Amino acid sequence: MMKPFQVTGRRFGYDDVSATFYPFKEFKTTWQRCGSRAELKVTDYLQNANVDILGDFADCLFTRIQRHRKEIYTERLRAWLQSPEFVKRNQPLYLDRSRNLAYSPQGSNCDLTTLLEGLRDQGLINDGQGAFICWTNKPNRYRLGYCSILMKVVAISSALDSPTIPQFVTEYVLYHELLHLENGLESLRSQHDPAFRRQERRYPRWREAETWLKKVAGQKVS
Repeated sequence: MMKPFQVTGRRFGYDDVSATFYPFKEFKTTWQRCGSRAELKVTDYLQNANVDILGDFADCLFTRIQRHRKEIYTERLRAWLQSPEFVKRNQPLYLDRSRNLAYSPQGSNCDLTTLLEGLRDQGLINDGQGAFICWTNKPNRYRLGYCSILMKVVAISSALDSPTIPQFVTEYVLYHELLHLENGLESLRSQHDPAFRRQERRYPRWREAETWLKKVAGQKVS
């Protein structure tokens, strides 16, 4: 299955290409090159991809290596990475490799599933189906939420699972992360650009929530 990398590598001037699948937690690939030799460690989340998908990915990868810019995925590759098949196969593996996850949306004071339903009822989130939503084990105050767009995993810091913090604050953080999931691969490139900020400010109490989040980051939360 690694032949597409060797074939594509030769097209980019690499006569000797060594490529192996590697169990990175995130969807990433690393490489070393010396002259016409290239050694690749390719994310094993691609291990079950067909030859065409691997060929597309190899072309994107070598383009990045040669031109020092981000990959531009083909439409076929983008569709596969965002397919239910990809998520179903790889989300459990990603979760198994993750640390500091409680693996449950039910906290001591707040249920993230209830907040998700509230966001749907307000028309702020279109779907959210297929997303794995959970709390973290440790109360990180500086990274209050994060997501894996490809694996459709959202984790909310347990620092927000506190009776001293209004639930709309936690709901706002969940909304922020779910926006990234809804925007899909575009979020990998744009992150928090002006268009994303406009979406984020559809949340009715965003200004109050932002003020609260600064407090949470600046002091210990019980």
